[in-house]
Amino acid sequence: MPSIKSILLALFHELLLCSTATAEPLKAMSWNIRWFPGGYAEATKAEQTEHINAAQKIVAAADPDIFLAQEIRDETALKALIKNNPDLKIHVMSKFLNFEDKKPFPQQCAIASKLEAHSAFEVPYKFIKNLPSLNRGFAFAALKHPDGGLIMTYCVHLRSNRGSEDPKMEKIIATTRAEAIKQIIAHKNETAKKYADQKILGWVIGGDFNSNHDGQFPLCTAIADLTKSGFHNTWDQTPQKDRLTWRNNPRFEDYKSTTFDYIFTSGFTKKQATIFPNVSLKVSDHAPVVLELIIE
Repeated sequence: MPSIKSILLALFHELLLCSTATAEPLKAMSWNIRWFPGGYAEATKAEQTEHINAAQKIVAAADPDIFLAQEIRDETALKALIKNNPDLKIHVMSKFLNFEDKKPFPQQCAIASKLEAHSAFEVPYKFIKNLPSLNRGFAFAALKHPDGGLIMTYCVHLRSNRGSEDPKMEKIIATTRAEAIKQIIAHKNETAKKYADQKILGWVIGGDFNSNHDGQFPLCTAIADLTKSGFHNTWDQTPQKDRLTWRNNPRFEDYKSTTFDYIFTSGFTKKQATIFPNVSLKVSDHAPVVLELIIE
């Protein structure tokens, strides 16, 4: 018969194993699907249907636990996109208005997840008088981890590079992006205080940044500002050739393939993101970015 000491040691060992067990990794995915559905603003119904069918297969194959989507027309389009992922629930679909005519913008940000949401909403950027192109905003969701605690999640789409050939406009674009990041970081800090009584496991910021850390946009500080604030750039150790998330589109012959799409984290193991393979340019000029989330 085992002694009381051996029984206690066995129980202690079992408790130790339980206390050091780590939660199952989660898969995050960020994807700009380019004017979804249709691929461009004036797409026909047939083109929209073709686009939906092709994109559905990619999201189903990737099977993300957390899905950050950009350039989505509306919630109807998003529902069609995740039709083959029945465990994904839509938590927030932004409804930002077009700056010019105040109509719903056809390129919105969305967050869907297999996790339950504690809260989820869109956050418009605060108006800055000398930055009229700082419009719309970002999507946010506080997601409940199955083992307890919250994952704070952001979906962003920063100002495009259109017009950046003009030095004056290049500066405006860089300043606009910097202000957007400043407001996102401020929201993160405010949220940490608001949820001080909750266990926050980590933070995720994903989306199309229209910039990179390769010196391609010398005036733009968006990526550097996020990393300085404590976020991990999950492309920081990946060779440029392996992270060309924006592929050369024949409509933009003057531009080379580059990195525009990122997932930044805080509170998770510092892993590198990857590109989900074999996504045709016909579906999007942006490749999906996927990342395994492991809590530190």
